[in-house]
Order: sequence, then C-alpha cells, then structure tokens
Amino acid sequence: MKTGESPGKLRNRGEITIMDMKISVLKTLITVVEEKSLSKAADILYLTQPAVSKHIKTLERYFNVNLFHRHGQKVTLTEEGIVLYRQAKEIVKVWESSVQVINELSDKVGGVLKIGASTIPGEYLLPYLLGYYKKQYPEVELKLEIGDTVEIVRRILAEEIHLGVVGAWIERKKLLAKKFIEDKLVLIIPPGHPLTQKDKVYPSDLIQEKLIWREKGSGTRKVVEEKLSEYGILLKDLKPVLELGSTQAIITAVEAGLGISFVSSWAICREAASKRVETCDLEGISLNRDLYFLYPKEQYLPRSALRFLNFSDQFDLPAYLKR
Repeated sequence: MKTGESPGKLRNRGEITIMDMKISVLKTLITVVEEKSLSKAADILYLTQPAVSKHIKTLERYFNVNLFHRHGQKVTLTEEGIVLYRQAKEIVKVWESSVQVINELSDKVGGVLKIGASTIPGEYLLPYLLGYYKKQYPEVELKLEIGDTVEIVRRILAEEIHLGVVGAWIERKKLLAKKFIEDKLVLIIPPGHPLTQKDKVYPSDLIQEKLIWREKGSGTRKVVEEKLSEYGILLKDLKPVLELGSTQAIITAVEAGLGISFVSSWAICREAASKRVETCDLEGISLNRDLYFLYPKEQYLPRSALRFLNFSDQFDLPAYLKR
C-alpha cells in the first residue's frame, strides 16, 4: 500500500466504494487463485477474460495493492493477495450460508448446493438426478465436482461441499451415510481375450493377467482389493501394468487390448451392448457394493441438500441403465 493511504481514504475520495465489492468479485478472486490462471477462471465463471481482469483490478484499486505477480497467463499471489484470498473464502462462505438460512425462513428452496462425487456416481448417475431435481427446484444453483472417495470425504469435513456421493464407505465419526443405489463391479476384458473362452473365471486366473488399476483413493480400487484379499490374493501377487484415474480411460485402454480391469456395471452398459468390451463375473467373489450419500453429522445442512437427499429416493434410472 502506498505511504499515507488506506482503503478508507480511497473510499472517502470517491474513487471506489464498498458497493463495488460484490460477492461475484470475491468469487472471481478465489477462482483465479485456485486455477492459477485468468483464462481458466474466465472459462469456469462464464466470463470474458477482460471481465475477470476488471474484477481483479477493482479489488486492487480498492485496497491500493497488487494482489498478484503476473507471469503471462499464469499468476501467483502477493503477500496481500494471500491475506485477501483467505478472507474472501470466509466472506463467500458466510454469504452463501446466509442466503440458505433466509431462503428457509421464507420457505423457499434456493441458494447454492455443492455436491462432490466419486467417478461412477458423478459421471454416470448424478447428472440424471440433478436434471430432475433442477426441474423441481429451479432456484437452486447446482455445483457438482468429481474426485476420488478420499478427496470427497476430505472436502465434506472441510465444509467445502454439502454432500458427497461415493462408492466406498470410509468411516468417520463426523459423517453420516445414506444408501443411494446398489452397484456391481465387473471384470472387463477385450473381445477375443483367452478368458472369454473359459466357462468360469476364478480370482486365481488374474495372477497371470495384465491388470489396469484405478488410482489410490478410488472407491472401486478399495472394494476390489478388499474382495480379492478375502480370497487370499494381494496386490503384490498381481501384475498391474497401468494405473489410471478415469473410468472411461480404463475402458478405452481395455478396448485397445492393454489389459483387463474392474469397473462399475453402470459405466459399461453401452460398451458391453456394442461388444466393444466383454464382461464376466469372478467365481466365489461377490463384487456388489452400495453407493452412499455422505453428509456432515453436526454441521448445518441447507434445505436444498435435505430436499436432494429425499428426492434421491424417487430417482428413476434412464432406460439404458436399467438392469
């Protein structure tokens, strides 16, 4: 800050007023910081890059400081920027909570509903449910973020999202769980693979196969490892040749003949129907699992989140997903 000047003095001079400090401006700052890029922030916020730059300049003029060190399209925070970013996160959090509370007092379902989901529910099931929900509650702004199960649990506990939907229950004292829907993991193999010629496939058959594995933290990987260990097969006994963080990438890799893998049956309905991959069950092992809603035990849940949990009980799957 320049010597002898302060935000208060700037406001008194009429150069900029506190009314310019809209929540949207603070959200722009937060997004630029977290994406480390003006252009990426613009894409996420559906703004032009000049509009994003204007928001940042508004803040810098108001506080009379530089918030960022600029390196082309990349940006890093100054010391003042770090402080304002932390405060902005708190302000936006309080504001969104206030909107939720006021809406509830007026019996209105609105505000922002933040949901985090692991890959299977997030990419294959929730988009349909969110579409139905939005038709019934058009005033709710929906945000869905995809991550692995461990990351979703962390974000709920950090109060960054209201609800999580995951494929493996990770017990935490501060979380409650509600069953969403049943899922079944299946072994997928390329068409013409020798395993397709076997009448029965046993877990021990996997030891000689090239396996494509999900990343650590994945609910799918956690369930498969637990089920195989019950049969006496550990990860060290197998031959993982590739580790991928995307279900679709795994399906494509199997199609390409790079190996075999386990995925949710929700994820390969179309591929299996078109014979792009083959599926089979393992003898002696049940790979059924439940998908869960997770939510905080002691934190306030907005009405939009409570309605979403109840709404999920009426969820009707698209025809091609029904078994």
